[in-house]
Amino acid sequence: MIITSGGVVKNSIRAVAASILIFAAGAASAEDWPMFRANAARTGSAESSSRGAASITGRVVWQKYSDGPIQSSPAISGGMVYFGSNDGSLYAVSAADGTTIWRFTTSNWIASSPAVGAGLVVFGSYDGKVYALDPATGDLKWQFTTHNMVASSPAISNGRVYFGSLDGSIYCVDAKTGWEKWSYKAGREVFGSPAVVGGVVYIGNHDGKMMALDANTGKLKWRAIVGGPITAAPAVANGYVYFGSWDGILYCAEIKNQAVVWRYDSGSSIESAPLVANGRLFFGNLDGVMTSLNAANGGVLWKTETSEAISSAPSLKGGQLFFGNNANDVYSIDANTGSVMWQLKTDGIVTTSPAAGTDSIYVTGIDSSIRCIM
Repeated sequence: MIITSGGVVKNSIRAVAASILIFAAGAASAEDWPMFRANAARTGSAESSSRGAASITGRVVWQKYSDGPIQSSPAISGGMVYFGSNDGSLYAVSAADGTTIWRFTTSNWIASSPAVGAGLVVFGSYDGKVYALDPATGDLKWQFTTHNMVASSPAISNGRVYFGSLDGSIYCVDAKTGWEKWSYKAGREVFGSPAVVGGVVYIGNHDGKMMALDANTGKLKWRAIVGGPITAAPAVANGYVYFGSWDGILYCAEIKNQAVVWRYDSGSSIESAPLVANGRLFFGNLDGVMTSLNAANGGVLWKTETSEAISSAPSLKGGQLFFGNNANDVYSIDANTGSVMWQLKTDGIVTTSPAAGTDSIYVTGIDSSIRCIM
């Protein structure tokens, strides 16, 4: 461990009638989860909001299919759910019943989770571009071209959009115009998604570097070098950055002193983002183990084994932890004890992160579907 200072087609279904957007009695309703891991800090938790505490019981309310497998985690905003698909399209569907509002098509897979903010929905595509659309209509506002595929899920903060590319660079562009503000050459591919907190961008790369960049200038403030690629978003809370690596270790770095203060060896590669809430940390690994740690010192609180690898980043709502695994399952676990509350079988592996609404969660999967679960 070292720390150092330093061509578009749009298919728009314009049946955006009030009858579609107004929630029917008894239907699922949604509050905002506007970007990957809920917010720009990537904490993955709805605990700090006023959302209801009613339990999610595992009942599928509606299910919608795209024309290809889905590796894009959904975002919720303004009564709509947004997600990308390997069919090359970004979908906007009604949170209440799954009705397609509009569909925007690019020329390659969309694994990036969309971010909604600054009057836009922004996402990356494997065609090497980042697109900004009107959230209500799907009309193109601007596009930005990188030199390789974009799997990174953008973060929108203070009128700017931040993301990485497999061209090895991290970008900051103006949210209004799509013009580049700065770029930083990270070296190797940037698969992961940035966290933006306190004027600093935190993002990892395939060289095993976790970088802290000045959000205004792109200047490197410090970096941590670990023993394996970092391909998932970090989580930032209470002055600490938490992140996992393919070396199987979960790291906690103190921002003020630019130093790793503890590490936990999980014994298997960590390829999904951690969750931090209420002084606790949660993450899964490729051994299929979901672990809860004390966020202050890395002490183990509980461990729950599932039957297959976990590439899905967990989400938290009302004391329930939600995630998927490679055995085609969606889990709900009691966040306090680690006990399984329910387990839902799907038709394909679930590598994406659930988005939590008011009284439901939205989960996408390789079976090409998005499910609303209450």
